[in-house]
Amino acid sequence: MKTFEDRHPLAIRWFHWVNFPVLAVMIWSGLLIYWANDVYRVGIGRSTLFKFFPDSFYFVFNIGFRLAEGMAWHFTFMARTAVWG
Repeated sequence: MKTFEDRHPLAIRWFHWVNFPVLAVMIWSGLLIYWANDVYRVGIGRSTLFKFFPDSFYFVFNIGFRLAEGMAWHFTFMARTAVWG
């Protein structure tokens, strides 16, 4: 008869689940950094053929021009990951 035993100690499982919200914050703050300036476009020279996100996108999600906040969150959680990681 097969018996089940724990594959990982409790601490490893706990740290694994702590990393899930940390990863979510890192992605969110990275998007704040990425979208701080709307320079991402498809074009030739000064003529723009296509912008990735319209202005309404930034307004609805309140993510435009938040570089400092995004960097603060990102570096805070990056330091947490480096210490516990």
